[in-house]
Amino acid sequence: MAKRRFSIGVELPAYGRPRNEWRRRVHAAVLEALTRRGVGYQPADRLEVRLALALDDRPLDVHAVDERVKDVVDALGGRIAGPRSRRRIAPIVADDQIARIVLEKAPRRRRGRSLGELAISRYRRRRG
Repeated sequence: MAKRRFSIGVELPAYGRPRNEWRRRVHAAVLEALTRRGVGYQPADRLEVRLALALDDRPLDVHAVDERVKDVVDALGGRIAGPRSRRRIAPIVADDQIARIVLEKAPRRRRGRSLGELAISRYRRRRG
């Protein structure tokens, strides 16, 4: 039996308002990557989400970063229209499947083209 694939990498679309529409674009980009790589996640899978956000040289606005991380996690969970809404789309990953989120600041490559990169892989407990 062949090993299951877990890892995908996605370029995050440039952030734009309204945020619910941006969440839809993130969800669509992840679905496309899953299909292209032949990856599928099961409810028992524990995953690591890596975000490399392309931020400029201004002082880091913690609230903005926190909101982008929340938007990505909500998009993966199919919560596009907010927590109180019943309008959802098919979840890719449930919140309880995410064991680790790694966030790093990446240099901005091309202005306005991408917010950064998202990678999902199997969670491996770190020793030490």
